[in-house]
This record gives sequence, C-alpha cells and structure tokens, in this order.
Amino acid sequence: MSDVKLTDVLGTAFYDLAHDVFKHGHTHYDLSGGRGSLKSSAVSLMVPLLLLTHPGTHAAVFRKVGNTIRDSVFTQYIWAIDKLGMSSLWASKTSPPELIYKPTGQRILFRGADDPMKLKSIKAPFGYIAITHFEEKDQFAGRKEIRTIL
Repeated sequence: MSDVKLTDVLGTAFYDLAHDVFKHGHTHYDLSGGRGSLKSSAVSLMVPLLLLTHPGTHAAVFRKVGNTIRDSVFTQYIWAIDKLGMSSLWASKTSPPELIYKPTGQRILFRGADDPMKLKSIKAPFGYIAITHFEEKDQFAGRKEIRTIL
C-alpha cells in the first residue's frame, strides 16, 4: 500500500466534511450539488478508509435502480480504492457487486433498491453494516423510502 494522503485525492471543498466524518460528528450526511460536484468521489474515498479504522464493520451502497450499479457507483469505488493506493488489498466480486478488504474480510455491498423489502435479508459475514451510502438520492421517493431501507 502506498502512502497516499486523503488530502492528495480529495477535493478541497470536502476537507471539512472529511474531518467531521472521521471525528463522527454526525450520524447522517446529506450532500447536495450537481453533476461534477465531486460528491460521489468524496464519499467513495472516505468509506473504505472508515472501514479500515473500524474492523468489525461493513458498508452498503444503494442506488434506486439496481442495474445501474455496476457502471456507476461500483466503478466509482474501484476508482477511489485505486486513488488511495489500496487496489492490491481489495478484491471485487460482480454478482452481486461487492468489494472485499482482503486483510479482514470486510465488505462494501452494492444493492439496488428497486424493491426495498428485499433489502431486509442483507447480512454481513460478521459484525454489522455501519455505513450506508445512497447514491443519486434524488431518485429515491423521499426520506420515507430511505428510512424503510435503513
């Protein structure tokens, strides 16, 4: 693993957010901004690092439409892990899409929320899912649908 600092790859507009996230300043973060605002890049850089600092945890990444995951947010996380210099420490599985941190077996799970009731059966192999990321949040039917998934 190379010595890449988060500040080397994270947009400066997200430094304060990253500081707050790693200090556990809030339970939920609601990021806004249009296409190209680097929201997805910022989150995909922070989530793997959060998992490294909390070995008994996993993450789940949701998109409203499941068949869009592989070519969007899954690829985004692979990019982020590469930017962090950690590609050799992560394995990827495409069906269902998952990224697995080799040293501990922690996972980043990627799921579609086409049918939120199906998400009830998601289980981590150990520990618990501590991080959830809702990509393209505007495609969800408001907070009620997100609460149902959570």
